[in-house]
Amino acid sequence: MVKTDIPPSTSATSRRLVGAVALAVTTIVAAGLALVKLTRPMSELRLAIVSWPGYEYFYLAELKQLARPFGLELRVPQYGSLIDQRQAYERGDVQAMATTVPEALAVCHEKPARCPLLVLVLDVSNGADRVMARAPLSRPEQLLGRRVGLERTVLQDYILLRSFGERSIDLARDVTLVYDGPEALIQRLRNGDLDAVVTYPPHDAPLSSDPRFQAVFSSRQIPGEIADVLAVDPAFARSNPGQVKALVQTWWAARDYARRHPQEARDVMAQRQQISPSQYQSTDQGLSYPEARQQRFLLAPDGPVMRAMRRMARLMRASGRLSGETPLPVLRQDFLQR
Repeated sequence: MVKTDIPPSTSATSRRLVGAVALAVTTIVAAGLALVKLTRPMSELRLAIVSWPGYEYFYLAELKQLARPFGLELRVPQYGSLIDQRQAYERGDVQAMATTVPEALAVCHEKPARCPLLVLVLDVSNGADRVMARAPLSRPEQLLGRRVGLERTVLQDYILLRSFGERSIDLARDVTLVYDGPEALIQRLRNGDLDAVVTYPPHDAPLSSDPRFQAVFSSRQIPGEIADVLAVDPAFARSNPGQVKALVQTWWAARDYARRHPQEARDVMAQRQQISPSQYQSTDQGLSYPEARQQRFLLAPDGPVMRAMRRMARLMRASGRLSGETPLPVLRQDFLQR
């Protein structure tokens, strides 16, 4: 029989002590890993917007830090015009932009390497985009030969072209085009320098209650054609698919926040646009917001967005606004999981 100098009671105590130490070490390690996870730097993503009611939900998300639960630090720089926003994306200053389908087409024309992926339909213009004319002008065909103001963007070219229906129009020949920024155009129309402008909220607010001006065309007359989309740099999406999914989730988080806090959200977004909450609510009613369950249908390879995009491309090519070699943005459904 082997004799031991350690009494049985002492051996059991040692085993309990070792077990307690192991448990403490495990707890400390777990706490350390949790702390590292909490303090790990967030992935920063820059998303460009312009002043438009639908895009303000991303500003709301930035203000309320709604992207952080998804591991994302969202930055939302705002640009003064669609062309400024588009050029920022083309330079690589931002990884994504909330924009229109025509402007996404313009990127593909100007910089094919950054031809964006369209990963989410944000809203559909249902009367928010308008051609406003000086009375007594009341029909688009009365604008032929007159001075029409617009931004130097594919979207505004397209809206003006669509206002003439199926009629073949050469904008450079049949209309005197005057290019300027969105707010300057409104002022020039009010001063009598222009006969009409292509405009949108919130810039058109001064015209809404002025009897001297009336809408001769709006996106309500071409339902479903003018959609705002979340456009993402394809190289960024390949390298950072998780961040793109997080950005999509952030959009839904912002929409959910606005539903739960309607007055607060409306006040925040109206203040950002420098209009009253009632004016913001009125302009926002000119948009429809597709729900999550509609997104796969909208972004299907032969769905509504693709059909509208092909129609736009045909019209813009016929008018010389796009080249025949311009690729189309790619629609992607694989970032939609909530």
